[in-house]
Amino acid sequence: MKIVYPPLVEQSVTYHSNEGISKAEMYRSMVEKGIITENGLPTPYALENGWIKDFYEEENLSFESFLAMYPIFEQYDQELFKLVDGFWEIPVTLKKELLQELASGNFDYDEKIQIEEYLADR
Repeated sequence: MKIVYPPLVEQSVTYHSNEGISKAEMYRSMVEKGIITENGLPTPYALENGWIKDFYEEENLSFESFLAMYPIFEQYDQELFKLVDGFWEIPVTLKKELLQELASGNFDYDEKIQIEEYLADR
């Protein structure tokens, strides 16, 4: 039987890959330390202390708030971004470019997470 771990555990294992921690150990540690719940959701304590970043986008965010959530996009021309149905969207060509760069490993860990989270619901 294959165990499916919550995304935050998967991300933590990836981040700490050079430490040789198993997914089971990471999950147990994160729950014990109050970083995630047993269901894998971030705890309010972890969010308040900045240990986990919440990428929940409310509708009609200002562009400044959007960039605070996804600072990776500060390097791109603001004209590329359009507010569509209350959410900041980018052209399909830029999405494809980002996916290619992700596949090539051209982003550091934080940039990779930002892009993956942005593209997850789009």
